[in-house]
Amino acid sequence: MELTVTFYICIAFLGALLLIGASRRSHNEISFFDRESTKEFQGFLAVFIMLHQTVVILRFAGINIGELMNFYYYGILAVAFFFFCSGFGLIKRWMTDKNYIKGFMRRRIFTVLVPFFICNYIYLTAALLSNIRIGAHFGFGAVVCSFFGIFLVNNQMWFAVEIMLLYIIFRIVFAKVKKPLTGILIMTGAVVIMMVIGLLAGHSDSQTMSYWFKGEWWYNTILMFPLGMFYAYKEESINKAIKKAFLPILIVSSVLFVVLDIIHRHLMDLSIYWTEYDDVPNPLLDKLKGLGQETVFEIVFLILIVTIMSKLKFSNPVLKFLGKISLEIIMLNYLMIGTLFFLSSRFGISVYLPAVIVSTIIISSAVYIIKNLVLERKSGLFDGKVT
Repeated sequence: MELTVTFYICIAFLGALLLIGASRRSHNEISFFDRESTKEFQGFLAVFIMLHQTVVILRFAGINIGELMNFYYYGILAVAFFFFCSGFGLIKRWMTDKNYIKGFMRRRIFTVLVPFFICNYIYLTAALLSNIRIGAHFGFGAVVCSFFGIFLVNNQMWFAVEIMLLYIIFRIVFAKVKKPLTGILIMTGAVVIMMVIGLLAGHSDSQTMSYWFKGEWWYNTILMFPLGMFYAYKEESINKAIKKAFLPILIVSSVLFVVLDIIHRHLMDLSIYWTEYDDVPNPLLDKLKGLGQETVFEIVFLILIVTIMSKLKFSNPVLKFLGKISLEIIMLNYLMIGTLFFLSSRFGISVYLPAVIVSTIIISSAVYIIKNLVLERKSGLFDGKVT
């Protein structure tokens, strides 16, 4: 009973977070996928990712999560939106700002690099203290590699690593090319290479530290990055088509989403990416099956969300605030999931979940402020601007 009530409270909370302050867009509004709207929607998805990550840990810990299992299946959709927005924003700015490449390292890469290392050292310190407590030890080489981010003490830091790699490739490519489509095609090729590396790398055998590109999360959403770039390149014509055929697109994408959701749940329940441990003849084919289905699922989801955003604007001060610290939330959520895990057995999930969410937001805000003080010499947390 507690799990069912907690699930519906979470749904009500997410619904209120998204819909309070929502407004209908003007019929004449052509460009609706703007930075402010997408950043605030990312704030909503950051909260969803916290629920998703917490449920994943509880499930693998063997704890009964009941209806909360519904949050298990949709983490990839949230991350797909983040990659899509990143690709969209980069090419959009490049096409409208001739000097965008100048200062790109500081504006884009350092804004990820600084919080990445702050979070990395938090995780490394926590891991070393934990090892001292339980009498285990890391090798010197592992500690050195972790210090420089070559090993990930917590694998959920993967998103920051991959987005930085994409930014670096973007900086190299678009400093040379003159035509956006050429650059997009080169970026797509680079993304495909990264996906192949991830497919062949398999999973990490370590429960503590991991090399880069170990695990399906490294490659099953990244293709949305160049897709976002292509949308920005053809934004005007695509938006006109959405406006013209809004209802048919909404209906078709909604139906396809439901069908693909059913298929995706089935594949996830089969652990389609993990059959390398089941002695199957060719686990790579299973991974490709999962990747193919999830890629189509993500594209349909993005079409559905972009179509809805063409009519509705989701905006309120809480979403604006959460959008700012969304990257830090993704990286630090696992710290609080582990630190507060004792609450789940002592007080139940109904206490544990909100404690994880609130504490993650607090520590993410602190890291965001430190990052901004380093890069901008101001906190920037409550200035009302979207960054």
